[in-house]
Amino acid sequence: MESETTTQRLDSAFLEIKGLSEFLPPGSARYIEKESVAYVSPGAIHGYSLKFLRTNARVLGELGEIPKDVADEIEGKITLENVPFKRAEHWENIIHHDVRGIVKACWDVLSPRARNYLYLGFTSYDVLNTAQSMALLDFGTEVMVPELSGFCTELVTRAEEHPDTIMMGRTHRQHAAPTTVGHYFLEIVGGVLPALENYNRAVYDLRGKATGFVGTNAARKVLFRTDPREIDRRLFGIIGVTPERITGQTVNQYYYADYMGQLFMSVAGQAKFCNDMRGYQQTEVGEMMEKRVGEQVGSSTGAHKINPINSENVAGAKFRQMMGQMVAVNQDFMTDFQRDLRDSGNKRYYIFEMPNIALGAARKATKIARNLTLRPNKMLENVGMMRGLTAAEPLQLYLQKWMGDNQDAFEGEFRDAHEEVRLLSDRARETGRPLPELAMEDPLMREALDSADPWTREQILDPEKYTGTASEDVREMAGEYRHRLDLLKDRV
Repeated sequence: MESETTTQRLDSAFLEIKGLSEFLPPGSARYIEKESVAYVSPGAIHGYSLKFLRTNARVLGELGEIPKDVADEIEGKITLENVPFKRAEHWENIIHHDVRGIVKACWDVLSPRARNYLYLGFTSYDVLNTAQSMALLDFGTEVMVPELSGFCTELVTRAEEHPDTIMMGRTHRQHAAPTTVGHYFLEIVGGVLPALENYNRAVYDLRGKATGFVGTNAARKVLFRTDPREIDRRLFGIIGVTPERITGQTVNQYYYADYMGQLFMSVAGQAKFCNDMRGYQQTEVGEMMEKRVGEQVGSSTGAHKINPINSENVAGAKFRQMMGQMVAVNQDFMTDFQRDLRDSGNKRYYIFEMPNIALGAARKATKIARNLTLRPNKMLENVGMMRGLTAAEPLQLYLQKWMGDNQDAFEGEFRDAHEEVRLLSDRARETGRPLPELAMEDPLMREALDSADPWTREQILDPEKYTGTASEDVREMAGEYRHRLDLLKDRV
C-alpha cells in the first residue's frame, strides 16, 4: 500500500532535511533517500501507528464491541493531518512515553466519550511493533524489491549482450583461466538474487501483535465478547500484516532479524560487484569502468583521473555501515523475560538506517551496471599478457589423465603432472617464451598432446578457447534468472 505520508508533505520535508545538511549527520542528510523518509522515518511510523489505531476502532465498531458512532469518529479523526507527529512528540516530551504520547495527541482531537475507546486491551508494542512491520512491509514491496530487481535485471541484460566476450578469470588477484563477461555478470546475479528472493519472503513474513501486556490477550478477553483471535483475523486482514499468535510483550525479534539480514546480504552481493568494479577500473587492468557523470572530477590535483566513486561508496560506506547495524539487530534477540527497553533505541536507528542504506546502495549499483563501460579489446589484451601461462591447468589435467590411460608405458612409475607443468611454467617465465610453445617441445607433453584430437588440443593450448560451458550457461541461466525476477514482479 502507499505511504501514509502525502507526496506534498514528503517533498517539503525532504527539501527541509537537505537544507539542514550542514547541521545533520551524513546519514540524515547526505545519504538520505526520499522513500525512506516516506516509509520508515519516525514520522512515517507514527502514521502507521495511527492507521493501526483507527483500523482497530473500525473492526471493534463492526463487531459491536464499541459504539459505531465512536468507531466512526476515531476512524475519521485519527489521521496524520489531525494528529501530526510533532503533537505526539510534544506529549512524549512531557510524559516521557512514546505510545502514551500518541494516545494523548489523539485525545486532543477526540470527544471525551471517544477517548475511552481508543486504546483498549493494548500495550505499547502492539502499536509500535505492528506499525514498524507495516512500514517495513510497504517499503519492501513498494520500493526495495523493485530496486533490487532492477539491479539484477540490468546485469542479466548485460550478460545477454556478452555471453561470448572473453575476459580473464582471476583468483587471488592473479590470472587463473579465461571466462566470459556474461558469465561474470551472472555470477554476481547468482549472489544477489537469492538474497532478494529471501528478502521478499521475509517482507511478507513480518508479524504484528495485539495481544496485550505480556502477550496473553487477557485484557481483550475480559473487555470484549468477541474472541480476540477473531478480532485479530479481521484487524490484521485489513492492515496486511500477519499476527503472531504467541508472543511476549513484543513481536519475536526473529522476523526483524530475518528482514534486515536478507537486506544486508543483498547489499553484500552488490558490494562485491562494486568492489570488483574498482579492480577492473584499475589502470593496469582497465577492462570495465564507471561512466564519468557530467563534469565529475576525479582528483583535487589529478585532472586526468576518473575515480570509481559510486563503486567505492557501495563497497565502502554502505556495506560497512550495514555490517555495523547488523550487530544491533542481533543484539535485540536478548531481552529480559517478556521485554525490556534495550531494543527500543536500537530499533529507532536500524529500522530507518538499514532500509535507507540498502536503497541507496541498490540505486548506485544499478546505475553502475546500466552505464558500465566495457573494453573487450583490453580484455583480450590481458588474456594474452600471460603468454599462454593459463594453459597450465588444462595441460596438467590432460597430461595426468593421459599418463593414467598409458600407465603401462611408464613401467609402474608415477609421475606428477602438476610438477611437470609447474617446472615448465617456471621456464616459460624465465625465458619469456609462451607455455604452449614450450609444451610442444617437451617430449612427454608432446607425446600426450599428439594423442589428442584437434579440438581437444586447441582447447588446451589456446587460452581463448578454454571457457568450458560458460557461454551456454549464460544463455540458459539468463532465461532462468529473468523468470525468477518476473515471479517477484508478479508477487509485488
